[in-house]
Amino acid sequence: MKKILVVEDDLDIAEALSLRLEAAGYDVIKAHDVILGTMAAVNAKPDLAILDVSMPGGNGLMLAERIKENAEIADMPFLFITASKRPEIREQAIALGAVGFIEKPYDASQLMDLVESTLGTNAG
Repeated sequence: MKKILVVEDDLDIAEALSLRLEAAGYDVIKAHDVILGTMAAVNAKPDLAILDVSMPGGNGLMLAERIKENAEIADMPFLFITASKRPEIREQAIALGAVGFIEKPYDASQLMDLVESTLGTNAG
């Protein structure tokens, strides 16, 4: 079973994402800030990380940088979901190598298509 790390400080959004991903057959690990997200990424070595941009303890861009700098997880794909409409955030995400950038409120089918195409599976 593929593992997905969801790092999102809004508990309602994190839960909705988790439920949708679990219903599709993914194992979900949740973290609610950059510090816990970093620890979860290193310890669980998920197949994909879904990162919010703005959250306590830093931001998702910082977390993506930490992922890229850690040899054990440097090849882990990540995508961003954010409420930010600032174009420089999207540019930074792309420069970091994000596989996707989705604005909130997000389209669930668009998110799931991106997850499945990134992982090359239908959850299994």
